[in-house]
Amino acid sequence: MKKVLLLMILALAMFSVAGCVEIVSTTATTQMTTTTTAVGETTTTDALTGTTATTTRQLVYGTLPDDEVEISFWHIYGATKSALLDTMIAEFQEMFPNVTVTSTAQTNYDMLLSKISTGISSDVIPTMALSYPDHVATYIDANEAYALDNFINSNIIYEIEDSASSIFGETISVGLDIEDFVPSYVEENNQYIGGLFYSLPFSKSTETMAVNADVLAAHAAEIRALGIDISDNGYVTNHNVPLTFTQLLQLREILVDEAGANATTMKCEYLLNYDSSSNMFINYSRQLNAPYTNTQGYILVDNDVTLRMLNYIDSMFAINAYVLPIVWAQSYGSTNFIYGDVCMSTGSTAGVNYNIPAYNLPSDLSKLKFGAFDVDFMMLPQPTATNNTAVTLSVDGTDYSFTGSFSAVQQGPNIGIFKSASTNEKLYAWLLIKYLTSPVNTARWAMDTGYLPARVSSYTSETEIRMTGTFNVSYKDFLQIALDFWTSDGNPGWAVEDERWDFLHRSMVANIARFQNDYYRYDPGFADQTVDGMSGSAYARQRAGFCLEDIITGAYTPEQALDVMIGELVW
Repeated sequence: MKKVLLLMILALAMFSVAGCVEIVSTTATTQMTTTTTAVGETTTTDALTGTTATTTRQLVYGTLPDDEVEISFWHIYGATKSALLDTMIAEFQEMFPNVTVTSTAQTNYDMLLSKISTGISSDVIPTMALSYPDHVATYIDANEAYALDNFINSNIIYEIEDSASSIFGETISVGLDIEDFVPSYVEENNQYIGGLFYSLPFSKSTETMAVNADVLAAHAAEIRALGIDISDNGYVTNHNVPLTFTQLLQLREILVDEAGANATTMKCEYLLNYDSSSNMFINYSRQLNAPYTNTQGYILVDNDVTLRMLNYIDSMFAINAYVLPIVWAQSYGSTNFIYGDVCMSTGSTAGVNYNIPAYNLPSDLSKLKFGAFDVDFMMLPQPTATNNTAVTLSVDGTDYSFTGSFSAVQQGPNIGIFKSASTNEKLYAWLLIKYLTSPVNTARWAMDTGYLPARVSSYTSETEIRMTGTFNVSYKDFLQIALDFWTSDGNPGWAVEDERWDFLHRSMVANIARFQNDYYRYDPGFADQTVDGMSGSAYARQRAGFCLEDIITGAYTPEQALDVMIGELVW
C-alpha cells in the first residue's frame, strides 16, 4: 500500500513540476543527505552533480526505473575530445549500470544535421545529439525536438537502490539550476517559440585573437606611440581592453610588408586573419549595425549599411590589413600564422593549440619566417572604444561611417534529446546531460579541450580536477596561470617541468573569453521560410562566408557579391 501511495504521489508530481531543486554550491563530497532544516525547507546534495540544493518546495522521492536502457549519442568530436567524452560516459554508466551509452562521431556539423534530418522520416536517429540553433530549428519544424523544461523544473528526487551503482545509497535530483548557466548561453537555448528549452549549453566557445608576440616586441616603441600599452616582450598590458578598428589600421602601417614576411624588418605580409569567413560577416554585421537576420526568420542583408560594410572590408583586404584562409588555399589560418605570413589570427578558443608554433613545428623549419615565436592572445577587435557610438573608418582616403557596437561570436554546440526516444531513454539521456554539464565536469571539459564552462559557478570553483597523472587544478587556479604569466611579462619563474606551461595558452584564451563575456551575441536559429521565400539560418550563414570569399578572391565586387548572396537566400 505504501509503495502504491508513493507511485501515486510521484505521478501527480510529474504534472505539477514548477521550479528548480538545485541551488548550485560546489562541495568536495558527493555524500547525499536529506535534512529538513525548517518547516517546508529541505537541503539536499545531488550525487550526480556534487552540488547542494535548498528548496521550500515539496520534494517527491521515487525509484528510478531499472530496465535496461540503450542511449545513442551523436557528436562530431575527434579522437582527443572523444576520449574525454567517453571517460565521462563511462563514469555515468558506473552510476547507472542498467544504462549503455554509445557515442558516435560524425564527420562534421553539416553531416550531423544531414544524417539526422534524413533519418527523421525513417526513424533512424539517435537518442540525443549535439546541435546548433539552426539544427534545433530544423528539428522543431520536423516535430522531433524534445522540450527539456519538465526535467529542468522537476521536483523529483531518486534514491539509488542498485548495489552495483557507484553512488549506491545516495540520491539524485532531476531538476536543474538553469540560473547557474551563463546567461547568454541560456538565451541562445530558449530563443524558440514559447521560450522552451530544446537544448542545453555544452561545448561553448568564442573567438579570440592570437598574436605574434615577437613581432610586436620588435616594434614596441612604435606601438606605444599609438597609445597601446605593450611590454618589451610584446605582451599588451591590458588584456581586458580590445583593439579598435582604427588601431588595427594604424598597426598595419607598422607591422605589414605587402611584398612578404620579412625576418629582418620583423614584418608580416598580412596583419589579421579571420579563420571563419561566415563568423566575420555575421559579427561585423553586429559590430557595424548592418541588418543580417532576425528571430522571425527573415533575411535582412539587402540594405545600404551591409553594402557599406562589405566595401570597407574589401578596402582592408586590398591593403593586406585583413585576410582569409582561402588566399592560402587553407580552411584555417593557423598554419600561415605559425609560418609568419600573418601577424594576428582570429579563431575559436577550441582551436587554441593549433596557433602555437612550438606545438606544430613543420618538418621544414625554414618555413618559419620568425622561428618558433611566442604567442599572446587578445580580445576580438571592436569598431570603437565606446559601445553604440558613431565611428568613421578611413581607408586610403575613403570614409565609411557606421554606428559601432561591441560584439563577439558566441558559438559551440548545445546538446538535446529527440522526441522519438522512449520515456526511459529520455530520462537517462537527461541525467547524462546533467552529469556532463555539472559545474565540475563543464570546467574539466573546458580545461582539457579549450571550450568554455557552461556554468557560472565553474569560474570560481575551487574544486581541484585531475588533468594529468601529476597535475590537479581548479578552474579558478587554471585562470590564474595566464594572469601570473602576464603579470610577470612572460617570466613567471616556473620550472621547465612545471605543468602550468602545458595549460598556459588554454588559460590565456579562457581569460580573454571571460573578459569579453558581455559582448557575446548568438545567431537566431530558424528553418526555411517557404511561405515568405527565405532560406534558413544554416544556409544564410554559409552564404555569408561565401560572400566574403568571393570578394577577397576577386570573383565579384562587393555589390555583385551581395546581389549573389541575396539571390541565393531570397526567392
